[in-house]
Amino acid sequence: MGIRAASDPVPPIVPVGDARKLLLAGCALDRAPRRATRASVLTTVTRLGFVQVDSINSVERAHHLILHARLDGFSPVQLSHHTESTRRLFEHWTHDASIIRSDWLPWWVHRFERSRARRGQSAWMRARLGPRWRRVIDEVRAAIAERGALTTRDFPRPPRAGEGWWDWSPHKAALEHLWRSGEVAIAGRRGFDKVYDLAERVHGPLPAAPTRGALVAWGCREALDRLGAATTREIAHHLHAIEPREAADWCAAAARRGEIATVRLERRGRDPRPGYARLDWRRAARAVEPDAAPRLLAPFDPLIRDRARLLELFDFAYRFEAFVPAAKRRHGYYTMPVLVGDRLVARLDLATDRSAGTLRVDRCWTEDGTSARAGRSAARESAERLAEQLGHRLDFRAR
Repeated sequence: MGIRAASDPVPPIVPVGDARKLLLAGCALDRAPRRATRASVLTTVTRLGFVQVDSINSVERAHHLILHARLDGFSPVQLSHHTESTRRLFEHWTHDASIIRSDWLPWWVHRFERSRARRGQSAWMRARLGPRWRRVIDEVRAAIAERGALTTRDFPRPPRAGEGWWDWSPHKAALEHLWRSGEVAIAGRRGFDKVYDLAERVHGPLPAAPTRGALVAWGCREALDRLGAATTREIAHHLHAIEPREAADWCAAAARRGEIATVRLERRGRDPRPGYARLDWRRAARAVEPDAAPRLLAPFDPLIRDRARLLELFDFAYRFEAFVPAAKRRHGYYTMPVLVGDRLVARLDLATDRSAGTLRVDRCWTEDGTSARAGRSAARESAERLAEQLGHRLDFRAR
């Protein structure tokens, strides 16, 4: 950010409460859930920019839970309509695998080119592609061109190669490489299996890559639109499309041009941190009146995916424990926070029992600063809403 001259004004502080409201608005959690339609699903994903995809299905897929929190009556087919029919959304990587608004596709050409440039350089990928990696990639590309859209199951599957193999055959590794490099695209899903096709048959010809400078400016603006006020690290990591140094340089120049505001960010447990904000951050924060209806958030919800920011803004320490050994878990395999207004008031250990048609809540914890009665009431109400969304009966076992 450079050295501030003695005559320069001290940047204003963005209070924690305002930062929470700005983030809630950017995460489309600043209003009561809307009725789910194809149009409102597309509008919500467009507003968010993307929703993270995750394979864990203990309660429901993460991308579906993100939309359940924001829409009433959401059905997964409303989302797949836009990934598989209208093509207004596509699947690729942000900070993780995500469903992304398709008008952002030109900005992904940089990622595709970077992946192609790294072809054959990744030891992890080469170990899965095998010594004939160039030939395997060519074979997979040719098979899709000749036979049409295919899944991993349409290729030979060798025996598992031992611990750490993740069941990745050379053909699956080739499919993933071609997808990451933009040569093939995900045309749909069969169950949760990706269906791959040539990118031009899914999206049409790829556009030319924007300049690096245009990419940096776009990435910073889109991040600030959704974060409201943030550090340059948070801005860069929002989409993982640019480097923190690029974000810092662009923000400093944009602030000098009067396009964004230089601020200090109040954060719990530490001194104010240097950062940047939308020019209208004060007015935007005042306009937010957080919805008081309790709702459950998935572990990969955009509000909570940055755990450090979550702790500093919401005083909520959260750890996703699905990959933690059962004996070492503190809260549970798939624990979901409960949001009420601009506070996280409780967390639930829950799972879907599909054979019984129930959403089962095994344990409930109320956060400090929330009464046990209020926390439990909000937890039950949020669980009832999610159970209804999923078409299940609620089995609230928590005591």
